[in-house]
Amino acid sequence: MPMDSSVRHNEILPRCHWCAAHVGDVALWGNVFLFAVKLLCGSEGDSRAVMADAAHSAADVLLALILMLCLRISKVPPDEEHPYGRGSIEYIASLFVGISLTSVAGLIVYTSIADIASGVEHQPTMMATLGLIISIMGNELMFRHSLCCGARFGSPAMIANAWENRADVYSSLAALLGVVGAQMGLLFMDPLGAIVVAILLLHSAFQMTRSAWRGILDHSLDVSMESRIRKLALSEKGVLGLASLQTRAIGQYLGIDLTLEVSPRISLGEGCEICDRVKSILRDRLEKTALITVSTVGKDVGDD
Repeated sequence: MPMDSSVRHNEILPRCHWCAAHVGDVALWGNVFLFAVKLLCGSEGDSRAVMADAAHSAADVLLALILMLCLRISKVPPDEEHPYGRGSIEYIASLFVGISLTSVAGLIVYTSIADIASGVEHQPTMMATLGLIISIMGNELMFRHSLCCGARFGSPAMIANAWENRADVYSSLAALLGVVGAQMGLLFMDPLGAIVVAILLLHSAFQMTRSAWRGILDHSLDVSMESRIRKLALSEKGVLGLASLQTRAIGQYLGIDLTLEVSPRISLGEGCEICDRVKSILRDRLEKTALITVSTVGKDVGDD
């Protein structure tokens, strides 16, 4: 399934919906499998770096459960108590992912530094190498699956999950370099590889936490998207201008509040028709599902 986010929601293929519905399942059982593989290979292969990577996968299992729950909540349609739906729960999930990764990274750094300070005496075996190769391949497949679905449906939680899988790829590569170095006689390379894993995790955690925090604070959409919304609204017959435009991302949805400037001489019914036409064109032309509120205010043609 190509990762072309320009395809409109009503043009998404049925298999895309199936993939999106199973992102949580793939993330959960994929990480359960990788955790078991790395735990076995790390303990049998006597590698601190692989065990650190296994701890990362254990955290991913818990986060996958949270992702599944949040995606189900975010799909509940809007109601009277939640007129904008429950999409913001996805930002909370992303924030939790970021904070959890920070904690895991701190623990890895602490234990690895203590290991180096006390003197490294163990040398990883080929079992550790095998576990990391399996981890790299598995996480890359999960990354491509989750990113594709996240881009298609505009889901910050899916995208956050995807980049968490890509971070796992990089961390496993760093751990692999450490293991190979230790196998060549540089024993300190194994815990050093674990420290590099932690640094990569901290970077991912920072990016994820910042993005989630912006969403929780109702950050406006980017300038290009707002410009497109303005252009579409102004193209509708009867719209003289925009008195106000407020936007925000709400999980997989766009929140748009518009106040249109129209002639004060038109009837109430005509004003409602203009609002309905603007809503229709925005919902038809925007790639993401939009929750739109449109009102009107009178403006004389001669006003500037």
